[in-house]
Amino acid sequence: LILIILLIFLTLSYIIAIIKQIIKTRKALCMKKPIIISIINQKGGVGKTSTTIELSYLFGKEFKVLAIDFDPQASLSKYTGMDISNHLTIKEVLEANKLIEETVVHVNGFDAIPCSKDLAKAPKLFGDPNDIFLLKDIFEEDGKEFISQYDFVFIDNAPGRSPLLYMAYIASDFIIAPTECDTASLDGLIELYTDVQLFKKRNQTNVRFLGSLLTKYERTSEHQNALEDMHDIGLNIGCMPFRTPIRKSIVSTSAKNAKMSVSAYKKYNNISRDYENIK
Repeated sequence: LILIILLIFLTLSYIIAIIKQIIKTRKALCMKKPIIISIINQKGGVGKTSTTIELSYLFGKEFKVLAIDFDPQASLSKYTGMDISNHLTIKEVLEANKLIEETVVHVNGFDAIPCSKDLAKAPKLFGDPNDIFLLKDIFEEDGKEFISQYDFVFIDNAPGRSPLLYMAYIASDFIIAPTECDTASLDGLIELYTDVQLFKKRNQTNVRFLGSLLTKYERTSEHQNALEDMHDIGLNIGCMPFRTPIRKSIVSTSAKNAKMSVSAYKKYNNISRDYENIK
């Protein structure tokens, strides 16, 4: 009798385990993958953070959006009002000390993950060759169920090459490249393309360019020439400029001081209209 009861118990346990596995598998199959867009240019000061904030806010009106501050300068964290001194950051997630859902902060119109300034030491912290896959692994393995609730993930990247940038190349589906009209910013587009092609040759990424975006635009011959240069560069590298450049406006500084996107701070400003047009 005891043997029969034991067999029944083991059989039920096995059936329950099978059912749990089926449920887990069905959930995995039903999980949608968000569209992951990195904002990148290896030149600093071209409007990467502003672009990340504006697009996150505008897309957040219709979709569930997560913005990740991946720049040790932590500008996105600062300009959205996140207190990185008292909050977990993406650093702890990359180091596998915390789950990604533990780091999320809701800001004005979207969710965000702050960055630690300690990630300036990324070359030392993530020096193993396989570390460049960490972010992709978080999105597709440990954090997959959590990330699947989002429609879009925007990643604000630091200028210059680093393990963090390489992680973004590998984890992202698309790239938007903000640029100014100066030569260094335009050269950054070519450097970006060169990097991406190298990772593609190694079969490490399938990331594609959505386009380049001229920021701080003014109606001058210099800026018009920059648009033409961007068009020529785009033909060669497959990264055509968006038709609508982002106009320069003093409201941008006021919005940053208010810890808000320009679109939330002053809805009908030129900048908000321009970003709405590329959305």
